[in-house]
Amino acid sequence: MLKNSAIVACNPLYCNRTFINEKKGLKSTSATDDKQVVVNILPKKYAVLAACLALTGCGGGGFDAGGLLESHPVRLDGEQVMLSGDALNCGVREDLWTVSSLGDERSVGRLSQKARDLQFSDDVQIGDAVVGAPYAQIRGSFSVKVLQVGSLRDEDAFTKLADAKVGVKIDHSCFQNELPLVMGIKHGQFSRSTNPLFRFKMDGEWMVDQIIH
Repeated sequence: MLKNSAIVACNPLYCNRTFINEKKGLKSTSATDDKQVVVNILPKKYAVLAACLALTGCGGGGFDAGGLLESHPVRLDGEQVMLSGDALNCGVREDLWTVSSLGDERSVGRLSQKARDLQFSDDVQIGDAVVGAPYAQIRGSFSVKVLQVGSLRDEDAFTKLADAKVGVKIDHSCFQNELPLVMGIKHGQFSRSTNPLFRFKMDGEWMVDQIIH
C-alpha cells in the first residue's frame, strides 16, 4: 500500500495530464476543457444564424410576408376586388353605384363620383357566372389586412414570391364588416378562389414590389 499518496479520478474530458507525487500532492496541467470550447463556439454559431435570418430569411424563417404587406399601403393598379352581398346593397343605398340589368342574369353597378373618390375605377360587375360574386376594379394605394399567407418561394437571392388572401381597407362604412378581397388570376381569368401573388424585392430591406399576373 502506498503511503502519502492520493487516488484522483480524472475525467479525460476535463484534464490533460495529472501527476501524483507522494511529497508534493496533486498537480495538473489542463488543456481547454470541452465546456469552454462550447462557450466559445456557440455564440459565433448563433451570431451567424441570426445574421442569416435577418438578411436572407434562411428558408423563410425570418421573412414575414403578412407583416410586410400590412406595414405600408400597397399599390393596386386595376386590380379586381370581390364584394360581399351586403357591401353591394350598401353601396346602392349610399349612392356609390346604381344597378342596371344587362339581361341573362347579368347586371352592372354604374359608379357615382362618390365611389370614384374612394378609388373605385370601373363599374361593379354582378352575376358573372365565372367569378360567381360581385366584383369591381380599384386603382390606387390602399392599406390591406392579410387574412392568410399561402406559399412562399425564392425567385432569386433578392426576390421572393408569396400568395396571400388580402382584404382592402376602403374608408367607407359599407366596407368595414367584410373587406373587399383582392382576386388572383386562374387560367387568365380573375378568380374568387385564387389568391393574388405578391412579389417582394430586397433593396436595403424587403419591400412589396407588385402583384404578379
